[in-house]
Amino acid sequence: MKRFLTLMLILSAIFCALSGCGRGNDIEADLVFVNDSDAVIVTVAVDSQDQNGGTQNADSSPLRRGESFGFETGEYPVTVYVYDRPVYDIVGGALAQLTIDEAPPEGERWYVTARDGAEGLTLAADTCWPEGV
Repeated sequence: MKRFLTLMLILSAIFCALSGCGRGNDIEADLVFVNDSDAVIVTVAVDSQDQNGGTQNADSSPLRRGESFGFETGEYPVTVYVYDRPVYDIVGGALAQLTIDEAPPEGERWYVTARDGAEGLTLAADTCWPEGV
C-alpha cells in the first residue's frame, strides 16, 4: 500500500509539472505599478491610445506599501492614474497621474512608483524595480 501511494504521489507531481499547474504566474506585464507611499490608493488605471483599464483589490481596500499591480499596455503614450476610491471609468479627480511617452527598451518594462512628496503623491517611471520597496 505504501508503494502504491508513493508511486501515485510521484506520478501526480510529474503530471502537475508537465501540465503547468506547478509553475508560477508567467504573465508578462509591460508596466508595473508599485506603491511606496502611505497614501490611500484604491484604484490604479492605465489609459493608452488604443485601450484602457484599471485594477483594484477585490474588496476595494487600499494598497499597502510594497504592493504592486501589473498591466499589459496598449500603444504609447500611456497615462497612469491613481485614485483614492473605486473607479470604473477614467474620470477626473486623480490623486496623481503620469504620462509615459514611449515603450520601454526591448526586454524591459516600466515600473511606475508612487511616493509621498512635499506636494502630495508623486509618480515616477523607471526600468528598474524601485530601491527600498
